[in-house]
Amino acid sequence: MGRHQAGKASSEVSSTVDALFEKAADATEAARSYLVSEQGRRLRRQIATLVIVGAPLISELPAIRRSPMARLLRTAAVGTLLIRGAEWLRDWEPQPGFPETLGG
Repeated sequence: MGRHQAGKASSEVSSTVDALFEKAADATEAARSYLVSEQGRRLRRQIATLVIVGAPLISELPAIRRSPMARLLRTAAVGTLLIRGAEWLRDWEPQPGFPETLGG
């Protein structure tokens, strides 16, 4: 392949890569616009519910339980829950008179 042909091929690859990045940017913007919409909010809520319900079930599968990576993730998840609980407790401000409002 001569210099001219190599330069042309390089230019074509560069052009293709630029077009790919432009398409990816357009797709990202379209996805963000969708996720902000009411349908997107519903989809986000459904996916979150699926993950919240499904993660503990999936983590109990024998193949997953034997995996060192799954054990590491489980340990990280427990640590995250403990930290989030501690942050909630630290930041929680009980409202004065709260027990009285429940009683009547």
